Amino acid sequence: MIRSDLRVPVRHSRTASRLFGGEAVIISPAEGMVRMLNPVGSRIWELADGTRTSEDIAVALTAEFAVDLDHARASVVGFLDQLAERGLIEWRPGLSGAGGPEDGAQTNG
Repeated sequence: MIRSDLRVPVRHSRTASRLFGGEAVIISPAEGMVRMLNPVGSRIWELADGTRTSEDIAVALTAEFAVDLDHARASVVGFLDQLAERGLIEWRPGLSGAGGPEDGAQTNG
């Protein structure tokens, strides 16, 4: 099992988004839904580009917002899990420090 902080969030291909004044607007055509995120949620959405683990995103938030790492970790994973439940992101296994897929798992894409 992959630790939740080592998973890599990727925005789902069927969503579209734009930033307006630092806040993300996410459009999910399949659901006919438009969602607006607050500045912290918007920054998490921006960083969920398939190149960072949830741990990387939490560390970035500590540098940009007044939050400690433990709180950032919990908030990032919880928020990304909610986005995944709504089909707005997908989780991919994280990469190990050696640059290969963790635990030898292969990723598609």
